[in-house]
Amino acid sequence: MHSNLDEVELFLNGKTQGSQKVQPFTHLEWKVKYEPGVIEARGSKNGQVVLTEKRETTDKPESIKLSADRTTIDADGQDIAIVRIEILDKDGRHVPTADNQISFKVTGEGALIGVGNGDPNCQESDKEPKRSLFNGLAQLILQASRMPGTITLEAYTEPWPGPHLTTAKLEITTSKAQLRPAL
Repeated sequence: MHSNLDEVELFLNGKTQGSQKVQPFTHLEWKVKYEPGVIEARGSKNGQVVLTEKRETTDKPESIKLSADRTTIDADGQDIAIVRIEILDKDGRHVPTADNQISFKVTGEGALIGVGNGDPNCQESDKEPKRSLFNGLAQLILQASRMPGTITLEAYTEPWPGPHLTTAKLEITTSKAQLRPAL
């Protein structure tokens, strides 16, 4: 662990694992036996805790969450919305180990123009309406048509391979826009 604070104390499920002074240009490390739960680091400066970071063990993948950078775009045939696909457990926590393949269905006044997941070794198509997750995440781009209305995106898992996840749905509104002159 790296820190610009004076001291860091590590906790596992509420029990201290010790405190270490931060030496410039070095890192801190603790040997901790794995157990599910919460790991927490508390950083101090001048004897006061100024930063706390926690990570919690997640359960198995349960549902798909869709979120867009914008929920209204211009119906000009060019404007886009970027959608984040995330896998959550039963408690609504992001599952960073999820690698499920998610399929997409787009209807309405727009089209899916690309998918990705951030994995530099992924050989899947960037245009097909499906993508496996990398670190529990993927992304897709929706482009508006020239007709105002709604773009509906559904994300789901096929029955096999892997577990069935709760389907997610997202709507993007496309509003009337002044078209740019073109030849």
